[in-house]
Amino acid sequence: MTNSELIKTLSSRLGQSQVEIKRLLKSSVKIMKEIIDEDVGVSIPGLGTFKTFIKSKRRSYNPYHKKFMVLPPKRVIKFRSSSSIKNELKFTRQKNE
Repeated sequence: MTNSELIKTLSSRLGQSQVEIKRLLKSSVKIMKEIIDEDVGVSIPGLGTFKTFIKSKRRSYNPYHKKFMVLPPKRVIKFRSSSSIKNELKFTRQKNE
């Protein structure tokens, strides 16, 4: 589902204009980015949790130069889905088989 499809679907379900939904979605994402940037996790009930963590430095092979190099540590975002959505997806998969 694309961003525009999400906006259209939310607009029809909530009875709001697409402009309002787009503004709400943009500000929600902006707030989530700010919270995640402060190294605080964002938990959305029924969906999951977004958290940041630091990947340690590691060795990697560059096939072009045929040399090993050390990649520096970096901060990444990790998403962990909630148990309720995991169980729901598991149930629908078993039901379809």
